[in-house]
Amino acid sequence: MGLIIFAACTSEVASPEDQPDPTSTPEAVSATATTVSTATPVLRSTPVPTPTIESNPTAAPTISTAQMSEAGLTVTVAVVPSDMPDYDRDDWRHWTDEDGDCQDARQEALIEESLIPVTFESSSECRVDAGSWIGPYTGTSVTIPRNLDMDHMVPLDNAHKSGAWAWDADRRESFANDLSYPGHLIATTASANRSKGARGPEDWKPPDNSYWCQYAVDWITIKYRWGLTATSEESATRKEMLDTCSLAIEVEVVNQETSVVDPTPVATATIQLRFDPNGPDRNCGDFDTWREAQDFFEATGGPAVDPHRLDGDGDGTACASLPGAP
Repeated sequence: MGLIIFAACTSEVASPEDQPDPTSTPEAVSATATTVSTATPVLRSTPVPTPTIESNPTAAPTISTAQMSEAGLTVTVAVVPSDMPDYDRDDWRHWTDEDGDCQDARQEALIEESLIPVTFESSSECRVDAGSWIGPYTGTSVTIPRNLDMDHMVPLDNAHKSGAWAWDADRRESFANDLSYPGHLIATTASANRSKGARGPEDWKPPDNSYWCQYAVDWITIKYRWGLTATSEESATRKEMLDTCSLAIEVEVVNQETSVVDPTPVATATIQLRFDPNGPDRNCGDFDTWREAQDFFEATGGPAVDPHRLDGDGDGTACASLPGAP
């Protein structure tokens, strides 16, 4: 087993997962992972593109250097098992309405990613009728939702081959509808999404290379959060995309020479916080994003203790008013 250190951002493959398709969930193969790591870097302070895009609707999403932080992530490189079950899209139930507000995961993502307040098809506000989106892969401006696909940054087929073949139905459903990380579901043009298909970064990259850094960061973050593996070809290609980042993100690649035994290996990472946990008192106004505040909250003892009083209602979530809060 060898260790390789990459400095920069991350990138990955995606597949078309666009139209609402509430299918039934089949019986699971087996469940090996039950939690999702949340100690991950998010380079965007909010899933909505930056003000730069609002003034120039044809520009691609940009990443402010103030939003970027250094972090260490560990990803395991492993071969794809030859004896795993075949991928079946019907095994991944989506789009679901987890909070019961009549807006399914696709609609929720459309609302969050629109540059302007959306309008709805009816007074029930269940389905989005219009808004303003930038297809990040191409920088294309879109105003009508039907012209958008909702893309899984890491395609379901790729996730399946990266260890999710052993997940149970509930975990597959959670992955297919995940709104907790802003880069997990991406509203993009149908043509770009279908061009990408189920291919990884080794076979497909966004035509707009200014998006490569964010693409790579989202890809590696999702794989880390969900304990998914990468192929050696995928990992090598990611280096090219990470090299476009203005600041460094350290990615430790653990190379497994043998076939995958545990499809969801335990990933470890040390997050380098902007603030010293043993430093002066902090409040929510000191943080740019909820993720940053939550990492600090947990580093200082949360949720068991809250010396900086960041969790006012005691629900385990710090600074819930910040961008990106669940």
